Amino acid sequence: MSACLVCGSGSIERLLDLGRQPVSSHFATSPEEAVVEHNLTLAFCNACATVQLAKPFPLRDLLPRHDWITYREPEAHLDAVVEKICALPGLDKEASIAGISFKDRTTLDRLRRRGFAQARLLDLRADAGSAEQDADVASVQAQLTPRRVEEIVGQHGSFDLVIARHVVEHAEVPSGFLQALSRLLSPKGYLVVEVPNCGANIARQDYAMIWEEHVLYLTGATAPQILASAGCAEVSIDNYPLPFEDVLVVTGRKSEAAERKARPIAEATRERELARRFAAAFGTWTDRIRSALDQLTRDGRRLACYGAGHLSCAFINFHDVANYFAFVVDDTPRKQGLFLPKNKLPIVPRERLNAREVSACLLGLSPHLEDQVIANNATFVRAGGRFYSMFADSGRSIRSLMPTGS
Repeated sequence: MSACLVCGSGSIERLLDLGRQPVSSHFATSPEEAVVEHNLTLAFCNACATVQLAKPFPLRDLLPRHDWITYREPEAHLDAVVEKICALPGLDKEASIAGISFKDRTTLDRLRRRGFAQARLLDLRADAGSAEQDADVASVQAQLTPRRVEEIVGQHGSFDLVIARHVVEHAEVPSGFLQALSRLLSPKGYLVVEVPNCGANIARQDYAMIWEEHVLYLTGATAPQILASAGCAEVSIDNYPLPFEDVLVVTGRKSEAAERKARPIAEATRERELARRFAAAFGTWTDRIRSALDQLTRDGRRLACYGAGHLSCAFINFHDVANYFAFVVDDTPRKQGLFLPKNKLPIVPRERLNAREVSACLLGLSPHLEDQVIANNATFVRAGGRFYSMFADSGRSIRSLMPTGS
């Protein structure tokens, strides 16, 4: 890595090398099937304080192998987001509004219900050359090139508001993608970007937050830095609390006077120390996790994992604990019969979950789903099976089995 993906600085510090890791959505059809792997390394920019991947996975390798894979983002906060958008100075009901991807549909629907009749989702098939109506986020950021943007603006004019939910952090070249978004804006247009808030997971040292599809790991302190590439001045930054990972909504306004380069921030020292501690503690947490799993398997039974998604894949592969598990349970029929990449664990329906074979099941899904999953597996619980969460931000965290102070 030669330059920061946000500010272009060469002052890059490597934090954590996780070795060769797979694309977590590339489920294998057999244990022998080869999967794409690349080095996964986290880095820190000493100029703008942004945590990021040292080298993003190539776009071509991130494209899903299966057309049924979908992306779901939290939406409970969107009414509040739209309320703030409606109050933006100078944004009237005649404003031209664009959403970048399918993730913006529900926000646009809310705006239309509030009277913003010119809120539209960019049709990537027509406007950006994409082959799919619901192009995956990797395709979205790749197709929205400066040339494509000029074609869109030539056809529809510029936009008074552009919304981009959970796309920027996926961009292989974030600064270039943000420049493309800027070209969509009218001279005083607004840009609303939503990204995960990784600050809490960095602080509590939960490594499952690292995902090969996420290039940037922004916090409340560093998220405004992305506005510089878009030529926007900061209007507001709002944090919306959610289980496992909060979301940040960053609003900027295009301005001739806006700084075009991310700047040093007052919190840089704190961000640097948190990032360094996060990296330094990885080996210790791996040892503690293995010790907890030893406790759960000391009677000879193995473990199950619930949820065949990127969070489970990260926990098992990063900490190299696949040998503790018999299988992965998932309620998505299309995943059943496939295998998690790299660790080669089979994906099975929940009927396989029984206390004779496994002593405990580790939940690899958002904490807000845990109660429902456990209720759906009451037979396992009645037979003595136990549920724990892989994640620190859960009342059922596997960390509860670790010594006090771990």
